[in-house]
Amino acid sequence: MSISNARMRGGGAARLTATLAAVLLVAGCAGASSQTAADPAAPPRVVIDSTGASVTVPGTVERVADAWQAHNEVVAMLGAGEKVVATVSTKELVPWLYEVNPHMNDAKTVFTNTTADVEALLAQRPDVVFMPAGSKVSDALGDLNIPTVQLTFTDYDGLKQVVSTTGDVLGGSAPSRAADFNAYLDKNLAKVRGATSSIGQAERPKVLHITSLNPLIVDGTDTIIDAWIQAAGGRNAAVVPGNNVGVNIEQILAWNPDVIILGSTTLTDPSDPDRAARELTADPAWARVSAVQSARVHMNPVGAFFWDRYSAEGALQLLWAGKLLHPELFTDVDMVAETTAFYRTFLGYDLTDDQARAILTAHRP
Repeated sequence: MSISNARMRGGGAARLTATLAAVLLVAGCAGASSQTAADPAAPPRVVIDSTGASVTVPGTVERVADAWQAHNEVVAMLGAGEKVVATVSTKELVPWLYEVNPHMNDAKTVFTNTTADVEALLAQRPDVVFMPAGSKVSDALGDLNIPTVQLTFTDYDGLKQVVSTTGDVLGGSAPSRAADFNAYLDKNLAKVRGATSSIGQAERPKVLHITSLNPLIVDGTDTIIDAWIQAAGGRNAAVVPGNNVGVNIEQILAWNPDVIILGSTTLTDPSDPDRAARELTADPAWARVSAVQSARVHMNPVGAFFWDRYSAEGALQLLWAGKLLHPELFTDVDMVAETTAFYRTFLGYDLTDDQARAILTAHRP
């Protein structure tokens, strides 16, 4: 049963209540999930989510539902990958996540970006639900009595807070793992900013990050994309606020970016990651853009999640983008070695060098 915002009004709420009563009987009172898996000796904890809400979570969290695509990797990174029982992810969307955390193959895909299959969710008996702040899915879960933690960020301080909050929710070793990741992120931030901080605005290349080629959609300011562009010694060519901003080719020509980075969402053929770049550079409409003329059109790496978009691998994105924009400043950075070390340290997975190169070039496992 897919529940959307529109159906949660009027008679839809009454029908949902009746349906949930039946589901609870079938699932063996699954609505009490937070007590089923939790250790009764461990007292509940209160966490503050990204909306400022106080959320009481069980003292022991054993079953996790995650409606935020980028966040499934964070849960795995904090040592709780086997606890994900319900997800928004699919193996088709993020195959590397399923490669490094095969427990994802047992998780049920019960969410989309806007809906939730409530019956399937309750059958998984989650102790807690993670979701992006402001998600329409929250309306569908309002009456389910499952602790729901909403998370979001637009900069690196926000990313660290999301990781720390997730660690607090999961408990056990997760908070110390979160601290280790945040220290690694701080180290990379300091390295990259230290190398690029003296570059004046006029010397910084204008970087355009494209989310979609048809329709043409870019990422502007006040986003994590803008944050890594600036840290890496660039300036965002898209002088518009927010994510996923629709533009036209005339606007691109006016901005005239020096570098174009194609987000993983531009992939039209997952088996051929270079196809989008070939199509763009072969299009006469783009021929006057500096990035095309100088052959500086690049596909962004894709790992357990998209490096460029709200990912734990944003810690690697910083190094990759810095080396891409200013290779002379990062001759000591070996991205294959950095990638394998990250996966070994934070995801418990030993990548081969060839696998690391595949991730760096947006190839699938």
